Amino acid sequence: MSRFVPSNDLDAALLALKRSAAATADFYRQLATGDLWFLVKYHPELEGEAMQIQSGSPLPFVVLMDEAGEVVPLFSSEQRLEEGLENSDVPSHKYLAGSMSARQVLEILGATGLRAIINKSCATGSVVLPPDLMRDLADGTALKPLPLDSSKEEKVLNRLDPADYPTNLIQPVFDFLRCHANFRAAWIFGPSRNANDPAKPVYQLAILMEPRDEALLHDFNLVAQAAKRMACEVELTLLDETDAAEVARLFQRAQPFFVAADYGRVR
Repeated sequence: MSRFVPSNDLDAALLALKRSAAATADFYRQLATGDLWFLVKYHPELEGEAMQIQSGSPLPFVVLMDEAGEVVPLFSSEQRLEEGLENSDVPSHKYLAGSMSARQVLEILGATGLRAIINKSCATGSVVLPPDLMRDLADGTALKPLPLDSSKEEKVLNRLDPADYPTNLIQPVFDFLRCHANFRAAWIFGPSRNANDPAKPVYQLAILMEPRDEALLHDFNLVAQAAKRMACEVELTLLDETDAAEVARLFQRAQPFFVAADYGRVR
């Protein structure tokens, strides 16, 4: 079997996401860039015609069913669309291919409340997108950097035994941290009680960055939120890197799950 070669940056981002949730931020950026391809029901008169969606028009997208209900298949390119149809043994003249600005597609589907699946039955692997994420990608909210909070709000930090670390969260977070020199150390605490939803415990991730970077912190949060279990919540605490006493106290209080290889040499 020949090795699969991505046809564009979104293909490559999907392949990286298949390996680790650490690639979440880049996948989101690529997903909201360029065009997305979709299926429409076959009509002979539509072949070779440009498609326009007018306000109030019915949705042109083909809607499939999976174990969770209705879902709209989207594709990163016409090549992936054809691959998905072939791998699903879809007969010819059942569907036609259409394309549109990615942000427009995400905005339309986000407003309907429908889920989408990217590259169904393709070698890149597939990802299901909930409607709230598509809305946030369409209007840019999902890619907007987090503000660097300088507040001194006290948070409950319950020491956590390494044997009890949520590995589905820690592994992709660790993979992301080690790829960026700004991150110097990271700790996890919890679980603590969630006042809004007692069924969902809250884990705290404490991060030391030098220098601080809003965009990079936001990418880290995207990875953490994507990697968490649906049954828990994740909150970030950004340490004051200029407060040596605060940093030292945290090192004394708990063992970080990540420390940059050169951190001890440059402190």
